[in-house]
Amino acid sequence: MMKTDDIVTDCSDHAALLFEIVPPVEGNQKKRLRSHQKYISRLLRETDVNALNLPEIQNESKKGEKGKRRNPYKKRVSPRKYTRSLSAAFNTKYIINHVCVKHDPPKLEQWLLETHNQFDISHIILVGGESSSERYDGLSVCEGNKLVKNYLNNGKRKYQNETIDPTNFTLGNICIPTRRRPDYDEPERMLDKFDAGADFFTSQIITEAETPISLLKDFSSLLEQNQIENPPAIFWSFTPISSKKDVDFLRWLGVYIPERTEKYILGSEKPASVSLETTQRVSEKLSDFHHQLPVPLPMGFNISVMGLRNFENGIQLAKHLEMEGVES
Repeated sequence: MMKTDDIVTDCSDHAALLFEIVPPVEGNQKKRLRSHQKYISRLLRETDVNALNLPEIQNESKKGEKGKRRNPYKKRVSPRKYTRSLSAAFNTKYIINHVCVKHDPPKLEQWLLETHNQFDISHIILVGGESSSERYDGLSVCEGNKLVKNYLNNGKRKYQNETIDPTNFTLGNICIPTRRRPDYDEPERMLDKFDAGADFFTSQIITEAETPISLLKDFSSLLEQNQIENPPAIFWSFTPISSKKDVDFLRWLGVYIPERTEKYILGSEKPASVSLETTQRVSEKLSDFHHQLPVPLPMGFNISVMGLRNFENGIQLAKHLEMEGVES
């Protein structure tokens, strides 16, 4: 599998893989780093993962009608600081997520420059607010995209009158397949984010094929209507499910899990194995449907794991998915 410095290029002719590493709780960094190093060493040795993806964990409220969070929120080490710790041991690509809407715009601009120049990170995912009904003081995702692509990557600052060495950010955003609305539908949101500069999307975790296929179909049609020939990449997010605890937390996050899927996985003697088989079937359906799109999108996969207990299952899932070819 050929890797390049551009994860979007990487998934143009095969299904590139991202693997999420959740930064540890503050005060527990040394212990968790040792555990992560053990698993990441195996992951990079046994699979062709293209980049490690570090989310920014916020203190969020319940998003789904069902499910529950069993452990209270605790502040975590920032993704870019933890990336620095990991990169001392592993020479691979890193992607960090950052919520842009909660920060003063000039401070966000400074954060971006520090991230690029001091932390040597050039792949970022800008994330929006928890609720569309809440007012935020910072930049929207589209505004953050434009700040990166129209200014920083062009060697200009927006909030200070000075030129700089151009950054070379590759820019991602989030897509939510279940966020289908009559007023401002998810495909429209994605098109606006793409027009503003998004190179790729990572999805909310999916557990079935119908919802993401519907999004793919409608977004691709929208791209065709707008005569867009070089679409963004989409990394579909999967997670291994090994217990009721996983299902509860995913539903608390707002992840859609059909009742039949939960019963099929948790009712088996080996839930984790059945979960991996289910995920592989979903990924195959997405890859097959990709060929029917009026504007095919480069596709990859993002693997998220629920706690260290599922890290081994995550490695096995990476092995299942890494050979899932997606021809451009």
